[in-house]
Amino acid sequence: MSGPGPCCVDPGAKQSHTVQGTEETTGGLKTYKTGEGKSAIVIFTDIFGFSFINTRKIADTFAQSTGTTVLVPDLFEGDSLDPNASRSELLEKLPTWLPKHPVDKACLAIDKYISTIKGHYDSIQVIGYCYGAKLVVYLIIHPELSSTVKAGAVAHPTFLVNEEAEQIKRPILFQCAEVDERFPPDMRQHFEKTLSPTGLATFIDYPGTIHGFVIRPGDSPETIQQRDKAVQDAIQFFKKNL
Repeated sequence: MSGPGPCCVDPGAKQSHTVQGTEETTGGLKTYKTGEGKSAIVIFTDIFGFSFINTRKIADTFAQSTGTTVLVPDLFEGDSLDPNASRSELLEKLPTWLPKHPVDKACLAIDKYISTIKGHYDSIQVIGYCYGAKLVVYLIIHPELSSTVKAGAVAHPTFLVNEEAEQIKRPILFQCAEVDERFPPDMRQHFEKTLSPTGLATFIDYPGTIHGFVIRPGDSPETIQQRDKAVQDAIQFFKKNL
């Protein structure tokens, strides 16, 4: 299982955005909530957490474009890594930060979270970036949870294992960077080969990109173009599965 590494700590080019949502507490977790739709999209974040402006910008875009309510829970309970810290500082903190936030603990938290919100929305879809992708797969491979979640998407995923491929029970979108040591070619090929007969999975490649490009793109026009395409591809996936 390939967890966060050096490629996960680069926050990318600085972005600006005026947030359109509010913070509230849901299912025991502080949550950024935007939009007022009858269906919900839940975003599971990377290590920079639910207050990262890049993530909130995407959440607002999803809400506007899909007509849904978008929820971004604080998986790390106020202890996400600081995107304004230097790369060297982040690399130094990561080895001690990860043991405090094991993915198994996050899975238990979102189990409770989804159970709390399921009665309030007509349907629930989920998307995860880097660390958060594992939570998407967790939800759609467990029978008691997959019945609640209509579809899931992952972008530059981390922590996945090959054995999960045959357990996926819901439509899933994989948004794949061209270079991604967290989701290497052999693992991607295994997931694609295993899921192909089921018709449940869609794989989209984004040329010239690296791990983290959707949430944390660099400032080159080519990278921004691929980030924007990935956001629009996710929107179309959500609309298809509403």
